[in-house]
Order: sequence, then C-alpha cells, then structure tokens
Amino acid sequence: MKRFFAILLIFSACGGSEVVEVPATTTTTSVEIVSNTTSTTTTLDTYQLQPIFLEWFVQNSVSGYINLTEEEAEKTIALHRKWPSYFEWNDSECYIKDSGTTQEALLDEFFPVIYENDWYFDTSYIVTNDDNEYVYWLDIGYYCALKSDTSEYRDFTPLYGKPFYQNNKWWIFEVKDSLDLTGYSESRVPGMYATWGTRVELEDFEKTYDEWITNSISPEILFGNCPEETVTEKSFELSWDIVAGNSDIDYVFIVFEKNGEYETRAYFEKEFNEDIFPFPLANTRGEFGQLVSNSDEGITNYVVSFEVTDELNNRTRSSCEITFDN
Repeated sequence: MKRFFAILLIFSACGGSEVVEVPATTTTTSVEIVSNTTSTTTTLDTYQLQPIFLEWFVQNSVSGYINLTEEEAEKTIALHRKWPSYFEWNDSECYIKDSGTTQEALLDEFFPVIYENDWYFDTSYIVTNDDNEYVYWLDIGYYCALKSDTSEYRDFTPLYGKPFYQNNKWWIFEVKDSLDLTGYSESRVPGMYATWGTRVELEDFEKTYDEWITNSISPEILFGNCPEETVTEKSFELSWDIVAGNSDIDYVFIVFEKNGEYETRAYFEKEFNEDIFPFPLANTRGEFGQLVSNSDEGITNYVVSFEVTDELNNRTRSSCEITFDN
C-alpha cells in the first residue's frame, strides 16, 4: 500500500532590523622552529593567542609534523566524509559531539590540513610549513564513557578531532595528563588553550571503518512513474520508493521547485517523526506517493527532489521533473 504525504507551506516575513557585519581581526606572527639539523620558518595565525606564549609553545612543546601518505590521506578522508556517530574503543563507547559548549586542545604534534576539492578538514588555526598546512589545535570530536558506567550522570572524557590513519593504525587525540609550562616565564596563559592533546591509538577501529565505509551499502530512490510526457490534468500522483541499504533510514528531505524557483520543502527525522513517517529498515523497501498539484494555466514545470540518509550517514538524492499544461 502506497502512502501519500501532503507538504505544509509555511511563509514568514522579517523586517525592521539591520544586520551589520564586523570584519574579524587576525594577527600573524613568524616563529622560527629550530631542530637538531634544520631550521624552518613557520607562519602562524595567532588569533588572539599571546605571541610570546605561542612562540614558547612551538619551540618547546611540539614534537614534529604528522605527514600522511596519499593512501593514508584517502582513507582518512573517506572516514571524515561519514564521521561515525558512535564507536566502541576498549572498555569505552564514544559518541560524536554534536551539541554543547566547545573546548579545544593544543596538540603536541602539528596535524595536517586535508583538502578535498574546494573544502577541507581540520582547519582550526593554520600553520604553514614547507608549503604544507597544519593545525596546532583541534575541537572536541567525541565524548567517551566506560561501558560499565550505568549511572545517571556518566563520567565522559573528550577526544579531539576525528580519527586519522597512519602506519597501518588509527589514531585520535586525547587529553594529556597535564600542560607542562616548565620554562615559560609569563604568568598569563590563555585559559581556553590550557587543555593539552596527545595522540592515542584506537585499537580495533578498523572494524568501525569496515562497518561505516568498506561494507556500507547506500540507499536508493526509485521512481515508478516519473512522467516523460506533459501532464494535462491538474494533479499527478508521483510514485517513489526508498530502497534501504544495510542500515535503517533515519532522515527524509523533500524539496519542490516551480519554474526554476524554490517553492516549498518538508523533512522527516526518525527521532521525532517515526509516528507519522514509515522509515524503511535496513535491507527493506518502502513505497510512497507524492501528490503534485498545479492550479496555474499554461506550461508549468515542477522538480520534486528527494534526499534520504541512513544511520551510517549514507546519503542519496534523486529528482523527478513534471511538466503541466493546463
């Protein structure tokens, strides 16, 4: 049995206020990093970080630069596109941080900025070294708690950034025991930078990678009657199916365009709308219908686009074009 859903159009108007854009101020300083055999000049975007502390931090507290091979970067990017919302690690379970106050950690290794097309990953304050770009701090990516902790208020510890692949292992940054300020003479250290991050191996994380990437099957959207001919009636019932992959569907997004302009949209989230939308489970198929109505005279063109995602963050999108001549 096909199910038909009506989309509610909501229009809103705003006025009486003016938006003023204030340009951000950024300070750049050059710091010379000296190792046993080489001397490299690095340009740092200090973003209100005290230059004297930053210089001390670079010279005394960073062990080096993390450089990924092309294969390691590709594998890391494949995971970052999906960004798993949950994984198990030793005796803990880790959940993606998607709300709440942010917190950052200074890293004891410079982490590479990874580009893909016109966008990139992990760019919280960039370091340029030998024409490559790195970051020296990361935001919290996950919170982890012991599986055995079943209390109402669990004790969560943060992990910074996202997992990355190097030397046949998966890594992420965790909190270091302390921020060693030995040798730093200034009394004021920016509090928001006081957390220290060091890399830790994510044992058995390859299982998570296989689940989310290697063995993951994306959903499909199929149309049963997307018309090739012009529709002469005032309404048309579009038949469309969701074919779930190996994960439950958890989000559906529908957009209407009329004559090339945005018309309306509707979305259904499983967390909130499971009682009104029958989200297909893994390896099942759901049949749906969408009523498209037209009251205009003459030639009118509609494009109806459907997008669905599943619990493994697989995403697919498909559109049907319907032309009316009333």
